[in-house]
Amino acid sequence: MNCLQRISRILVISVAVNIFSCSFIAKEDKTAIMPDLPKKSHAPERLLFIGDSHSVGVFGRTLTALLAENFPEVEITAVASCGSEPRWWLEGKMTNCGFWTHEPNGVESKVLKASTPKIDELLNRIKPKTTIVALGSNLVLMSEEDRETYTEKMMAMLENKGGQCIWISAPDSRKFKNADIKSVYELLKKLSKLHHCKLIDSLKYTKYPSSGGDGLHYGGKEGTSIATQWAEKVFNHIKPALSKSFEQSH
Repeated sequence: MNCLQRISRILVISVAVNIFSCSFIAKEDKTAIMPDLPKKSHAPERLLFIGDSHSVGVFGRTLTALLAENFPEVEITAVASCGSEPRWWLEGKMTNCGFWTHEPNGVESKVLKASTPKIDELLNRIKPKTTIVALGSNLVLMSEEDRETYTEKMMAMLENKGGQCIWISAPDSRKFKNADIKSVYELLKKLSKLHHCKLIDSLKYTKYPSSGGDGLHYGGKEGTSIATQWAEKVFNHIKPALSKSFEQSH
């Protein structure tokens, strides 16, 4: 092979190597410019609503429906246990007068007897951004010592892992003296300030009928209407706080 042939061969090899190198670099540059980025996904926001017999009935169902309608992207779990007060939710006491649930997928169920779920277990499982508690009427029946002890323990737990806390106090009734209902409200007011829980005064939104019913629960045509309006007014009261909480997470 003469000198001219050798030079030609070297030139051919050099050109081929450069073309391959340029092709490889171009592919790498394309990958660098247009990477296959993973799609971002947001965990769903969750709301937990618990209550007593008022929540088993018209009030709780209406409030839950309003929550689901106005916050369709939020997973809403509602649990209501008839006769319950804070101690029941801390210890898991059985109810014999009605138990109602609403699952995030919209499925609802109602039975007469069931164990009240422990609030600690509910909070650990659901991890709510907001927890709404509608307990008040049955606190009237507790001793003052137990009322404060168990209510504070429950509020402290909500403050620790319940997200935004909203507590709905007892409505008006004929069964209990107005002074007793207000006494419970004053305790809730004190504890809610201590544990950063928003308190709703249901006495502002309810007036129990002068006749009919059992003196405590809202039933019949007039009672149902009052309970429905009670739920609507409570929802309108808490809607701004809920909207702010869920908007901040996105």
